Amino acid sequence: MSNPAIKNLCTFIDAAPTPYHTVDASIAMLSTAAAVKLEEHEPWKLEPGTLYYVTRKPAGLIAFRIGTERLSGFVVAGAHNDVPALKLRLEKKVIQRGMERLAVEVYGGPILATWLDRPLAIAGIVMLKTNQGVEQRLFNSVKPVAVIPNLAIHLNRDINKGFEYLAHQTLLPLVAESEGANNSWIVRYLARELDCSEADILASDLSLYDAEKAFLFGPDEEFLSSPRIDNLEGCHAVLEALCSARTGKQTQVSVLFNSEEIGSRTLEGADSFFLRDILERIILAQGGTREDFLRVLSLSFCVSVDGAQAWHPGFADKFDETYAPLLNKGPAIKLNANMRYTSDAENSARIVSLCKNEGIPCQLFRMRADLPSGTTIGPLTTSTLGVPGVDIGIPMLAMHSARELAGTKDHEQCIKLIKTVFEQGV
Repeated sequence: MSNPAIKNLCTFIDAAPTPYHTVDASIAMLSTAAAVKLEEHEPWKLEPGTLYYVTRKPAGLIAFRIGTERLSGFVVAGAHNDVPALKLRLEKKVIQRGMERLAVEVYGGPILATWLDRPLAIAGIVMLKTNQGVEQRLFNSVKPVAVIPNLAIHLNRDINKGFEYLAHQTLLPLVAESEGANNSWIVRYLARELDCSEADILASDLSLYDAEKAFLFGPDEEFLSSPRIDNLEGCHAVLEALCSARTGKQTQVSVLFNSEEIGSRTLEGADSFFLRDILERIILAQGGTREDFLRVLSLSFCVSVDGAQAWHPGFADKFDETYAPLLNKGPAIKLNANMRYTSDAENSARIVSLCKNEGIPCQLFRMRADLPSGTTIGPLTTSTLGVPGVDIGIPMLAMHSARELAGTKDHEQCIKLIKTVFEQGV
């Protein structure tokens, strides 16, 4: 199958095991599109038609292209770059009877059983002491260095009836035989890989991840199996749409928020003023006023991009089939009566109309009426900005598993939809 969009997504996902690496891979995409880097602490001078980006630590990124009409509004497409994971507690040494394991802490809401018996690699950031002060290093082991082994069924005959995995006990990955060293294996390993002394390692934010790369399968490669489809697919879609879009009247904005899986209340999360601050600076840098900024917000629109739960043939009773999207049938508009998604009737109708006009397949997603819904960055983003919006996402299976599954045709259609919104508005 010839599908450059999905192959580019696989490359992007493989390069981005943590939000820090996602920002790094995103900057590489933007640099290829000749984007200009801006710093928050410096003054800005902006030109229509030019692509810019700005980052906010730890792992937030906003890219934008100035429109031809300064006060015509913003078109924002956003996604989150964090994923459910097992994070390492670097300082804790766990050794029992000569077997060393790593202490972990659960981040977000992963399906814990899917992390066992897999080859696991380690990635994130490490803070080092240097002659100049403190330096942040991006780290990725690439190769697997750990496994969380299951208990033999002979010792737990009821394991297939359900079992609780405890983060402080059963989820600790095995990494080494103990050598009786003062520091743990992970500290020694990092020092060797980073070519520094063990004492120079001051702090870290490291996660385990499935070391197996994304792959396509099916007679026509119609399925994608990969870690982190939720929501690196959304990140890649909003960036690819921005990089390939023509300049429009409105200013086009793609934002990657961190921390969605834990509530978004961080410096670069959707429940912050990161996006609002940058949008106001865009207006001010073009000679506008705060009143101009507030006027422009009233003319703006936001698309939140995050995965939708696809109909599952093994669990059909969990779905309302009227609103259960299928793999490879196009992105889904996500709806919820209690506004867990930001889509409402008016803005959903606008997207449906746009899709019909452009020949883009789209579906609807609602949870079964008696089941609680998840949420996205959509409600936080639109309420913080005071702009209308819609939630969309490609249908997925096994959401929040260590490996998820999606249709390979839907990513291309998702990019096309966002690109059309950027170019035409809604």
